[in-house]
Amino acid sequence: MPFFAYQGRDAKGQAVSGQLEAASELAAAEQLMRRGIMPTGLRAGRAPRKGIDWRDLLESQVGLEELVIFTRQMYALSKAGIPIMRAIHGLADSAHSKPLRKALLALEADLGNGRPLSLAMQSHPRVFSSLFIAIIHVGENTGRLEEAFLQLSNYFALELETRKRIKAALRYPLMVIMALAIALVILNLKVIPVFAGMFAKFGVELPLMTRFLLGMSAMFVRWWW
Repeated sequence: MPFFAYQGRDAKGQAVSGQLEAASELAAAEQLMRRGIMPTGLRAGRAPRKGIDWRDLLESQVGLEELVIFTRQMYALSKAGIPIMRAIHGLADSAHSKPLRKALLALEADLGNGRPLSLAMQSHPRVFSSLFIAIIHVGENTGRLEEAFLQLSNYFALELETRKRIKAALRYPLMVIMALAIALVILNLKVIPVFAGMFAKFGVELPLMTRFLLGMSAMFVRWWW
């Protein structure tokens, strides 16, 4: 949506100015009036440049477990008839991860400014994926937002279960690989050097593969660190 630069007067009569995002000038004026600002000037502007917040880059992303809990709670609250802004505000207070809490607080502010939920979620790609936003958009357009949250909850729960099964399936092969790696270290540091000393006393020419193994062991002993 386009951005608009505005000037106006607040409820105390003081001059205010800034930028907001709206579908049209009329929608922008309505947003300002809902905030208690009487617009005196309104013109199309450019989207404000967002600097890189390195703290956001260092924050961990929202896990699947929390997304499952969030979507299930949103489904239950929506089905119970709780207004979407009140539901998001309540879940923001109980969110454990900082990225999700910040995103929900921003969603609450955007919804108060008249933005659709799916459009407000687009500003938080680290929390809400394109699939998440697309399903919410369909739910808004069809009037079945609670079913959209239920579908997302089932999807994230299935993906979480799939990941757990993959980790369980890979646990045994990883243990075998670690055991083989430890065995190779012991062979190169302790066993092969003993045979290398014995072969050196014989003074005979060794096969190519044996010389290769002895050379690898010698290099490993010398450069193990």
